[in-house]
Amino acid sequence: MEQLVQLFQEAKLVLWEADSWVWKVGESQTFLVNSAYVQVRRGRVGEFSPEYSKLWRCKALPSALFIAWRVVENRIASRVNLVRRGVVVESSLCCLCGKEEESSCHLFFVCMFAWHIWCLCFEWLGVSFLFHKDPKSNFAQFRMSQTSVSIDDVSGTIWVGIVSEIWNLRNSIIFNSGVAYVSEVFASVQVKVWSWIHAKSRSAYFSYSSWVLNPMVCMRLIH
Repeated sequence: MEQLVQLFQEAKLVLWEADSWVWKVGESQTFLVNSAYVQVRRGRVGEFSPEYSKLWRCKALPSALFIAWRVVENRIASRVNLVRRGVVVESSLCCLCGKEEESSCHLFFVCMFAWHIWCLCFEWLGVSFLFHKDPKSNFAQFRMSQTSVSIDDVSGTIWVGIVSEIWNLRNSIIFNSGVAYVSEVFASVQVKVWSWIHAKSRSAYFSYSSWVLNPMVCMRLIH
């Protein structure tokens, strides 16, 4: 209470000037999601991982990035995580395969349905990776660090696209009795990532058909 009183006493009121919100953490005094995220991370135990800055640098929509961040942090509302929080669920089994418990690792990287989506992606890009089950390690190895920064960012965006689309499909099955088809999910990933890149990169002037047929060539055109 004393702190609040002190803040009121220090406040300077100016007549004829409209009130406005001020974000004191950032230099611009304007609220930014990235600024708030940094503040949250500073309050966490452990060092800040450089993988998070790479994640937020991806060219995806904020909603998709938020899903990907929750996956990496194991904060996604998987059935296993819901049970841990005391939420009563009808079943803890994965709704994509129905064989194992729906943990974050299983849903996005171990489930055979999800694995087939990743295989389509590897085939499309013409590359292979050491596939980790841990979300943070999986994101780190999926990014093609031996190439340029632009290709690295786009590959990370593809990762975000796959993870967010698997999550959207999972929710569609649970809440809307949706139907799952591997080829359709991956095609949706290709469309979304292409649209994200076009929206956020002026050098992405290639067509969707070129993107589908020659993804690596298109990725090299992005600056």
